[in-house]
Amino acid sequence: MSHTKAFDRAGRGRGAVAARRISVPPVITRHAATAFWADLVARRCASREECAVMFGVTFQTSCNWHDGFSCPTGDKVMMAMRMWPEEFTGGGDV
Repeated sequence: MSHTKAFDRAGRGRGAVAARRISVPPVITRHAATAFWADLVARRCASREECAVMFGVTFQTSCNWHDGFSCPTGDKVMMAMRMWPEEFTGGGDV
């Protein structure tokens, strides 16, 4: 079933008005996510070693994050969101 019909199926499901109320989160590019993460760990972790221990990753992974070569998967991002919620709120540029 196409997405356009998902909201108006013969009185079942959500109506067209509800479809207009949904919000779509801003799109973030992989480059922007990697740059955000590199900046975050550089500011919040005293060293690459501390970052590795804090997030339970290898030292090489921590180095890759700091150098902007890669960014973490969802579980590490969620850990950071719990540790530093203020970093993930507000109207930052994406």
